[in-house]
Amino acid sequence: MAVAALFFASPALAQTVLDGKGALAEYDAGMAAIEAEEFETARLHLDRACQWGVAVACHNLGILWTNGKGGPKDMSKARPLFQTGCDGKYAGETPGDACFNYALALEKGWGGAQDLSGARDYYLKGCSTDQKYACFNAANMQMQGIGGDVDDAGAFASYDKACGLDIGDACYNAAFLIVKKRATGTAEKGFTHYKTRACELGVE
Repeated sequence: MAVAALFFASPALAQTVLDGKGALAEYDAGMAAIEAEEFETARLHLDRACQWGVAVACHNLGILWTNGKGGPKDMSKARPLFQTGCDGKYAGETPGDACFNYALALEKGWGGAQDLSGARDYYLKGCSTDQKYACFNAANMQMQGIGGDVDDAGAFASYDKACGLDIGDACYNAAFLIVKKRATGTAEKGFTHYKTRACELGVE
């Protein structure tokens, strides 16, 4: 089950992490414009900040292109902005959201060709930053052999991480892998642990 959602990142950036105050000022102005629902102005400021290397500005600009706020909807514009938000410098506190959004675009073929291998890689990259839905989607692809070989050990690790981040379906699927003898739990985290946690999170 893929999570078809986009995440908007709005972390604060410290001046000390930027090469110049101009980029920070543009980013802050863009975020202030979003708060004021002045989306056309927000696009202008975030575009400048993105061009000056603020990756999170690229990601947030991609969200505006996706939602059609302040201008037209265009996933072909949003998609590369999500990639920059994931891979670029100064990605803010939540680069995993950009990685997730880029992976989702690759998986669904939004704004360009479908790329399942790339989607899997970027879900895993997002998971490495504790983006819980990226962990869950990566695990699904690993378990089913989508975008690469079946990887039960990798799927179990990704489900375990997503479960620890309170994704109930991930806990359930981790338990499933143990039951099917496709994975081995530990004394502390075996079938009962994952099944109980899934129930606690509302998955029966």
